[in-house]
Order: sequence, then C-alpha cells, then structure tokens
Amino acid sequence: MQDRKDTESQDEEDLTEDISSDGIDDIGNTSDEGECISQEQDEPKLKYQRLGSHVSDILRKDLARCTVVHQKFLAMGTHSGAIHILDLHGNEVKRFNSHNLPINDLSVDVAGRVVINSLYTDEVIEYSSPKSLFAIALDPEFSKKSNKSFAVGGKRGELIINSQRWFGRRDNIIHSGEGAIYNIKWAGSLIAWCNDAGVKVYDCDTEQRISFIDRPKESPRPDLYKCQLCWESTTRLLIGWADSVKIAQVIERTNDTDDSKKFPDRYIQITSMRVFFPPKPYAHRIRRFQTDYYICGIAPFGEYIITLAYLEDEDNPKLTRGLRPEFRIISRNNKEISSDALTVHGYEQYKSQQYSLGSMSEESMYYVVSPRDIVVARPRDLDDHVAWLMERKKYEAALRVARQSEALLNVHKLVDIAGKYIQELITEKQPEKAAELCSKILQKDPLLWNKWIDVFIREGYLKAVVDFIPVGKPTLDSAVYENILVKFLETPADHGKLLSVVEEWPATVYDPNKILYHLELMEPLSDTLLDVQAKLYTYVKRFDKTMNILLKRKRPNALQYIENYELFEAVRSKVLLLMDYDSKKAVKMLVTHIDQIPVPEVVEQLRPYPLMLHSYLHALFLKDPQVGSTYHELQVGLYAQYDYSYLMTFLKQSDHWALGLENAYQICEERNYYPEMVYILGRMGRVKQALQLLIERIGDVKTAIEFIDTQNDDELWEDLIDYSMKNPKFVSGLLEHIGAYIDPVRLIKRIPMGMEVKNLRDRIVKIISDYHLQMSLREGCNEILKADCVDLIQRLHRSNRRGVRVAQDHRCPICDDNILTQKDVIIFGCRHIYHQSCLRVGEEGKRSSSEVVRCVLCQTQSKRGKTSSYIQVARKIGPNVAT
Repeated sequence: MQDRKDTESQDEEDLTEDISSDGIDDIGNTSDEGECISQEQDEPKLKYQRLGSHVSDILRKDLARCTVVHQKFLAMGTHSGAIHILDLHGNEVKRFNSHNLPINDLSVDVAGRVVINSLYTDEVIEYSSPKSLFAIALDPEFSKKSNKSFAVGGKRGELIINSQRWFGRRDNIIHSGEGAIYNIKWAGSLIAWCNDAGVKVYDCDTEQRISFIDRPKESPRPDLYKCQLCWESTTRLLIGWADSVKIAQVIERTNDTDDSKKFPDRYIQITSMRVFFPPKPYAHRIRRFQTDYYICGIAPFGEYIITLAYLEDEDNPKLTRGLRPEFRIISRNNKEISSDALTVHGYEQYKSQQYSLGSMSEESMYYVVSPRDIVVARPRDLDDHVAWLMERKKYEAALRVARQSEALLNVHKLVDIAGKYIQELITEKQPEKAAELCSKILQKDPLLWNKWIDVFIREGYLKAVVDFIPVGKPTLDSAVYENILVKFLETPADHGKLLSVVEEWPATVYDPNKILYHLELMEPLSDTLLDVQAKLYTYVKRFDKTMNILLKRKRPNALQYIENYELFEAVRSKVLLLMDYDSKKAVKMLVTHIDQIPVPEVVEQLRPYPLMLHSYLHALFLKDPQVGSTYHELQVGLYAQYDYSYLMTFLKQSDHWALGLENAYQICEERNYYPEMVYILGRMGRVKQALQLLIERIGDVKTAIEFIDTQNDDELWEDLIDYSMKNPKFVSGLLEHIGAYIDPVRLIKRIPMGMEVKNLRDRIVKIISDYHLQMSLREGCNEILKADCVDLIQRLHRSNRRGVRVAQDHRCPICDDNILTQKDVIIFGCRHIYHQSCLRVGEEGKRSSSEVVRCVLCQTQSKRGKTSSYIQVARKIGPNVAT
C-alpha cells in the first residue's frame, strides 16, 4: 500500500509538470510550433490531473483501448486484451485476461458488473462472434434482472441482444444490413447504436425501433471518425459525429388520432449544432481561432456540453504528426465557453479514433483516454478558483472570494491569501491599502501582526500601518510597541505622528520610561517632542514635569491640567512662569486657591514685576478686601501707576492703606491726582487744605459743596462763601447748588454790590422754585404722616378692644391661683392676665386715680435687662467704674 501511494504521488507530480507548464494552451494557440496570440485568458472551467499509480505502470507496457466509468471504479481495456479494474485514483483492484485480441468496448451495469466477467463472483459469461465486435452495452439492470441481457455489435453490421432464456442464452437480432456498428449505449429501456447510415434508437419494452437519425452529409468516413453517443438521461441522447453535434430528445407520442396508432409510442426531436469546416478562402483567418475540430467524445456538463476535440492542420492535411486534443465546453446553441489543449503522452502519434472520453456525470468527472495516458478532468472548486486568481495577481478578487466562502476552502487559507495580497500591495507602493487590509485580516493574531509590522518597518511604511495596529484584543508584546515609537523618534519627519500615536495608545501596552530615556538623551527637544515628553510624564505620574512643559509650551490645557491633578504645591514656586503663560487665567487660579498658594509667596515672586503684581493684588482685593490688606499701602502706588480709574474706589473701600497717608498723598501729588489728594487730605483732617485744593486746582463748585457736606463743618461753608466772593463764577455755581444744603440767603447777603454774577436772575428764580418745592413736599409729607398715625391708632384701638381667650387652667402670675377663681381680672396688651386684687395698688391697699397699673412680668424683665446692660458696660470700662 505504501508503494502504491508513492507511485500515485509521483504520477500526480508528472501530470502537474506536463499539463500545467505547457499542456493547457491559451485559447489563441494556433499551431504545434507554439505560436500564440497574446490575450487575457478567461478562467478555465475544469482542472486536469493525470491518472497515476498503477495506470502509469500498465501503460508503459500496454496501450489503452477503451474505458468505462462507474461511480465506484474505472474499467480499462487494453490492446493486449486485458481488462484492468481500477479505483478512481488509478490503483489496480482486479485484472481479467479473458481475451487475446484488443478490447474494443466495455460496459458495466449500475451495480458495477462487467460483461464477460463478474467483479464480485466467479461467474463468467462468454460470447463469441465470427467477426470482430466493436461495441457492447450491458443492461443497466443486468445484475438485478434474471435475463442478464447485453447488446453487441461489430463488423457484421448486426445489433444483437443476448439474453438468458429457459434453455440457455439466446441472440435476438434487432437490426442488420447497414454497415458495421461502432457504438452502443443503453439507458433504461432504450438502446442507441450507430452504423454507417446513422443512429438508431430501439425501445426494449415495446420492442420497437422508435427513430433513425441519419449520418450528416459530407461527413468523413465513419470508421475514421466514429460516432460518439452519450445518454444525458433516459430520454435525452447526445450525438457527436465527426464535426456535428446533435441532441436527441425522446418524447412520448399522444394517441389523439387513429393515425397515431400506426407509429411507435415514442419519437425523437432533434436539435442540431454544427462545428463546421470553413471554406478554403477563409481557412487561414478561421484557423487562427481553432474553430475546426472532430469529436472524439461527448458528455453533458450541467447546462453545457463537453466535447473531446481532435484538430487537423489545415495547412498540411497530410501531416502525420498529431496535434494535441482539446477539451471544449460549448453551450447548447453552439457557443464556445472554454477550450483547453491537453498534452497527453505521445499525442503526436495519435489520430482521432485513438482517443475516447469516459464520464461520470453525477460527479462531473471526465476521463480522457489515449493509448499511453489517462487524464481526469473535473470542475474547478473554490481552491482552484482562488489559485487561478492568485496566479494572475488578482489578489483582491481572490481574497473577496475566500472571505465569502472560507469554510469551503481546503487548500488555501484566508491569512495566506491576504499575506500575498499585502506583500503585493507593498511591492506596488500602496502601503495604505495594505495596512487597511492588515486590520481586517490579522485582527486577533499577534504573531502575524509582529511579522507584518517588521515588513512595514523594513520597507519604510511604518506610518501607513501604525493607525491599524491593535492595542487591545489582541495586545502585542510591549517590545513591538516600543520599537515602533523609537523608530518614529529616530526620524524627525515622523515626530508629529509619534505625538498622535502616544496620545492614542494606552500606556499599559508599553513602558513609557524607556521612551523617556531616549528623549532625555536627545535634549534639547523640539516643540513636538516636548509635547510627547509631557504626555509620557503624565503616563508615569510625574505631573510636575508635565506641568512645566505645558506652561513653557503655553498649551491651552496647562491650567486645567494643574486643576485636574491639584498641582498647587508644585506651582507655588513657579508663579512667574504661570503669569507668563496667561496672566488673566493665572491670576484667577492664584486668587481661587490662596489656601494652597499663599499670598505672601506670590507677592514676593511678583515684586520685580509690578504690573503682574498689580493684576494679582487687584483681583485679590475684588474677591476679599481683607485677604490682602497687608499690601493695600503698596497697592496705592500700583493703582496710581497702572489703574488710575480704580484708585479712588480703592481709597474709599479700604482703610488699611491709611497708615501710610503721607506716602499715599505724596504718590498722588507727584501725579497731580487732585481728587485723590482732596480725599486723602480729608482723611488726614486737613479739610481746609483740601477745600482750598478743590477750589484752586479743581474748580468744581459742586464737588466742593459735596465735600463740605460730608465734613459736617459749618466753618467750611464760610470759607467757601468767602472764597466765592473773590470769584464771580463760584458765586453763580453756589447759587445753583447750595440751596439743598444751607440757607441761600447767607450767600445772597454776602454778594458785594456791583459784582456781576452770570445768570443771577435764573439762579434766584431756581432758588425760589426749589424753596417752594421743598415747602410743598414737607406739607405733603405731613399730611401723609397724619393720615398714617390716625389709621394706626384706630387699628390699635380695635385690636385692644377684642376679646381675649383665657384657658381654664391659666394661673395668675402673682398668686399662682386659677385665673377664673375671681370675677375681676386685668389683661394687659402683652396678653399677661392677673387677678385685679393681686396687682399692687396704693400704700393702704387702694389705688389712686393717678396711678398707672403695669404688667409685673414685663416690668421685671425690663429691670433685669437694664441691670445686665449696666454690668456689661462696667466690664468694658473697668472695675473702678463698675464699683
């Protein structure tokens, strides 16, 4: 058994070498010299394999004459008269040496029994004829029927059916007299045979010849180009004769008329297809496309028909050297689907009658038999289709087919197909497409990912694949990720991609410290590498390092980063860096987190930078004036220099700068900030100097009046009036505004005779109008006040006259007896209730008419409150006063 397998394997290799390399021609092949038309070949429908094993040994010594195919075995008749029973791989199972002459035909029944010898028993049926037999057909039910019938025909021209009778086997001549019978095929109850005249069909059930199909006109000699018969089904016969193909359909005749009874129960309908020899003027043009051939075998192939074609050289019709036979698939309307030229052993020496075709249509297996060779043809499966696509570098189509039907592949693997496609794309400089394919095919195979990543790195296409490299399910070895990052680090043009990869990949798949080591060796770093370094520092939780880089790079998320990771302790000593990053946002953060970043530390770092210091202290003052009170004296100068508009507001809202009044006054004096100087002089008590400054420098009467009003000093009014007498403009201003503060008569009496006062008449009219308006307002207010008082008194009176509900268990606060035990009770406005007799009256127990009765409880509480207040005051003043 081992030797048999080795032989089979060697023969299969020989077939591959002979047929694959130069055995199957392109459709455009024109001659045995090897000329061929260069054109794209369609994918073959079939694949071919030389039948090896014992067949090779047999045909080295003998010649194959005929074969018959069964679904379980193959029977081969040889020139020496031997019959070899082979399995479908070419291994010999049994051998019969029953003849001394060449075997012309073989037949088997459906059970697998061969005429003359039985495969499974010792039964032998011998049959002899005075002349050569060319054909034999066994009843398909031979082993099941008792008559054991078979049909034979040959040189005598008689079709004989031999059957078992009561007294032995007997011949029944069905037909004779029309020349030799070359082929017989039996299906069901129908027997088809061919002779020199044509093809005939006989029905064994009705014992009628139902049809005659004549031989095509002008066809060559039947003994040179034998008729090929094949039952496609029990009612359809395929006929191939020389250059003609016919399809015979057996149809049941309907007995509608009396005349129909004169005819057989069945008849045949013919569909003819002709494979023609072109006329001589067109021979050269047509021959190039190989449209002329003779049929050596015919068989059904699904909706198509398979023919074994033999071609002759039209240029040299007398040429003795044979051409390669062709295996052609044609449609039923004579359209050629495919054509494959086969290089069989010794084809140069053979003619058409030396080829035959055996078929097993159920399995779509076909056997091309020549004297020295048997080639098996079968439909190409999915693996063959994929292999054909890959041979032509149609990897995308091959991959698509494999992905759609991966479970049907036996030879090829999806990853292998994809691998070749990826390599082809890389070779064709399409790395992006190759990388995308990797993501679809190599999804969960770390080893394949490692392999292809190395390929992309080696070819310089790492950027194309990095976005598709998995970082989870599967996760590759950390060294792979680190190698990729280092490769990007080594190429300045890839630093941008390095940053995006570091941002996308989780730090768990590699060791960030190893990348940081390489970065530290490369310092100073570019801005992009600084961003990479910052990201890696975050991964290893060195947040302070990241913060420094973010602040130096002025990244938008720097302050948010400090907030997120609470890096206030780290930023305490980097206030200047923080302010340089974004002063407004930095000040906001410093003011918000004064507990973590103390004010004194911030001030000390910002002292050399007064503008930054002012921004910080101003924000601090707006948040809480008390927090930065220590620096309010310093802020006077800062406001005077950088924010004069807010200086007066600051002076009025803060009292802590007052310890440096002289310094504040000097600062304002240097800059001639007169309003602020007036305010500071007022705080210093130098009001007359302040008034003089208002009058002489500012010259604003209204401001001077408001200032005097705030000081509550009548002498200042006299000073203002005295000064006004020297300046008529001030007199006009005073007349306009002073009526609301003092009696304007004081001013009017002081106006010297002859002083020209602008708009005097209008000012006097305004003063009188203001006076009348004030009087009217006062009268109106008095009327409203009186009405409100009357209304309130009436409400109080009504309230006091209302009845008071007294509970039954209510007790007198003095005698502690039930309040209802006596008829006369007194209820105060405070709702305390007493027996009238319990309240204290005059010294002799009688109340005088002028004495006012008061609530004892409320009076006692009032006295206690006064005593408590006295004690508290004494404690504040001191023990001597308390005594």
